[in-house]
Amino acid sequence: MVEERKTKTRNLNNELRREPVKPIEVWKGMTVNELILQMKSSGSFSSGALAKAVDIYEKMIREKAHIFLTLSGALVPAGLKKVIITLIEKGWVNTIVSTGANLVHDVLEAFGGKHHKGSRCMNDESLYKMGIDRIYDVFVFEKDFEERFDEPILKIYKDIAEARKGEILSINEFLMEIAKRLPSEDSILKSAYLNNVRVFAPAIQDSVYGLMAAIHNKERKDTLRVDAFMDLQEIWAIRKMYDNIGAVILGGGVPKNYVFQSFYFERKKLNYVIQITLDRPETGGLSGATLDEAVSWGKIDKDARKVVVVSEVTLAFPLIVASLLERLI
Repeated sequence: MVEERKTKTRNLNNELRREPVKPIEVWKGMTVNELILQMKSSGSFSSGALAKAVDIYEKMIREKAHIFLTLSGALVPAGLKKVIITLIEKGWVNTIVSTGANLVHDVLEAFGGKHHKGSRCMNDESLYKMGIDRIYDVFVFEKDFEERFDEPILKIYKDIAEARKGEILSINEFLMEIAKRLPSEDSILKSAYLNNVRVFAPAIQDSVYGLMAAIHNKERKDTLRVDAFMDLQEIWAIRKMYDNIGAVILGGGVPKNYVFQSFYFERKKLNYVIQITLDRPETGGLSGATLDEAVSWGKIDKDARKVVVVSEVTLAFPLIVASLLERLI
């Protein structure tokens, strides 16, 4: 008995020595993917998780999984719009679930509005008096917002209301009606429309879209009619259509839960999941909830390929996409 325990301990010891950490090497002219592969050789901490995320995303694409991408946090103001458009154009995302705010800022830029480099150290009362809104270290000018979002979106609302004549729309249908009327293709929403990628924004009323809709419906008889519950039927239909499904979760919040809950009732489970977040699990909130916790709910398969990259999204995600471009193009 003692000898048997010693043998098991020795075998375990040998197994744990199987793969030593390799120091990361860097050199002049190295590519992003070469750096990611060095991180994979190390396999440690957040660099190891980042490398694993690239491998999982690559596998999703190669195995033709249906890929959900969720967007939360101020990703568009921070400059991630073109990264997301690249994924849409390459066919590396099939369904997007976003906060309303990201799509507001996307449409602001589609109408020629800008986000400006700022500073988190400026006096916020002074910014308020100057008509400048601060998003950490990014500035948005109120005048720009009024002229490049509020005014054109109200015109679009009027056009949609007149065209659909009181028809009840899902949020996805509503967003596609907006997308087809945008003047620029340099837009997440427009690119999704042109590439047949569905876009859901389950809390769209919690954004300037909601504020402008309230103004429109107060002032006009030809009201916009949007039913958020209709989108549940649409996202469930997507889930039923595909057996091989993955999710890339940028941040957390409502978009993360919206994707996860669609797998709950029929116990159809996600096969791949990547989450990039700085949130913690100890609060019990979904944003920081571990992916293992979702296994207990039957939302993620116990054998799913999954990883959480503890990082700020604007730092980690462009590296993932740049690495994929090297591997797959």
